[in-house]
Amino acid sequence: MRRVNTSLLAPLERPLLAALARVVAPRASADVCTIAGLGGAVLCCAGYALSHVTQWYALLATAGVVVHWLGDSLDGTVARLRGAARERYGFYVDHFTDTVCQVLIFVGLGLSPYVDFRVALASLVAYQGLVILVFLRTAVLGEFRLSFGGIGPTEGHALLVLQGLVITTAGPIPLGGISAYDLPVAGFGALAAFHFLRVGLREVAELRARPE
Repeated sequence: MRRVNTSLLAPLERPLLAALARVVAPRASADVCTIAGLGGAVLCCAGYALSHVTQWYALLATAGVVVHWLGDSLDGTVARLRGAARERYGFYVDHFTDTVCQVLIFVGLGLSPYVDFRVALASLVAYQGLVILVFLRTAVLGEFRLSFGGIGPTEGHALLVLQGLVITTAGPIPLGGISAYDLPVAGFGALAAFHFLRVGLREVAELRARPE
């Protein structure tokens, strides 16, 4: 399986994660990193749900996003550094928990007073479509692609952190009958849907024309 990540932030992310993994590996296993990532998603969901009380709970949600990104990004590298890499187990557990975490984060957004629940769920569906495409490509083409059009999970995490900080400092921002925070969430979903259709339809045509 060939792993491909051409996201915009990848050149900055790779050396940072490599340095962090060297610190974490002697102290924690890959499973601990995975559990930490799941805990971060739970924290994110709870923080956004509690932001009905005060916008400062959005800061808790933002911290959860950072913890989720770290746990999710480090588990594979930590396993390799500890000499405990198990390709099938790691792939299965990682992406099983990823699905749970994605649901928690998007539902959390929808439970907040800042993002319409319908917008959050529509974006979740669009993103899951792109995730399914990634798995299809992995099974059929042997390529595990983490990014499309320069956008991958790290850019999604960065967008959530930025949005959480704006919510914490600025609170609600009405925009013509909707919330301004609906726009980046809807835009992320629209981008995911676009790449799902663009890449999926193109590769259907390529596979149809290719001899088995």
